[in-house]
Amino acid sequence: MALRSLARFALSRRVADACFQQATKLQVAVQGPPALTSLLWRRTASSLLQEASASTSTPAFGTEADLVVPLLNQRGRQVGTYTLGGDVFNTEVRRDILHRVVRWQLAARQQGTHKTKTRTEVRGGGRKPRPQKGGGVSRQGSIRAPQWRGGGVAHGPVTRSHAIKLLKRIRRLGLCSALSAKAREGRLLVVDTLRLPQPKTRVLSSTLEGLLAGAPRRSVLLSDLSAEGPDGGEGLRRACANLPWVDLLPSIGLNVYSILRRDYLVLTRQSVEAVQERLRKPIRPQRSTA
Repeated sequence: MALRSLARFALSRRVADACFQQATKLQVAVQGPPALTSLLWRRTASSLLQEASASTSTPAFGTEADLVVPLLNQRGRQVGTYTLGGDVFNTEVRRDILHRVVRWQLAARQQGTHKTKTRTEVRGGGRKPRPQKGGGVSRQGSIRAPQWRGGGVAHGPVTRSHAIKLLKRIRRLGLCSALSAKAREGRLLVVDTLRLPQPKTRVLSSTLEGLLAGAPRRSVLLSDLSAEGPDGGEGLRRACANLPWVDLLPSIGLNVYSILRRDYLVLTRQSVEAVQERLRKPIRPQRSTA
């Protein structure tokens, strides 16, 4: 312990000496006319104030502070601003939670219909193929044993469910992490509406070209309120059916795997409100004591 304390003291002494030498050099370099020196320090102070104000105007990511993002129209032009809830779109991005949620989704999606027949399920093999003794060959009891050609399979796959359990709060945390990751990367767009004047693929393609102008890759997930909602509807679903790089989900169907699978996420205002309302509901509502 004494050696460690001495080493720490020596290291701190070296750091202090180095800082003193740098400060002395800076003072010597700044020496000159008083007006020039004061102007230099004023500029330094003003730049520091500007950096501080810029850092305070834009909230840091992961602090659960509300985010103010531009509200776009279908042509990609800003028509206003929209405030995203920090408890949903500005949380800490947990990669471990994202991995657990994606694994849970893909495991639940497996069909689990794989099946092989055992020796009791293969047709035939009811009688003993040859006598037990006297033949000079191995002892066999059925031609449907696993070692026979055409016999059953030992320890083969059976029909089962691959689904695993995951707490609801972990699932919610994963969805918030996925939304926060898109907002952090600048790949989350909020539009006023996605309702098209005509349910045509070319109309939707031109709309997405305006929204994703300058994007290196056009891979997008769209989300509206519902199939009967006023912000998208059935016409939007018909238009995006022929675009392989476009996915469409209602707000209730937003999930971690679909968000991470595409490069950009486009949400309508009503979809954002529905997602925030769903994620803010208590997992276990309190029961009234009356």
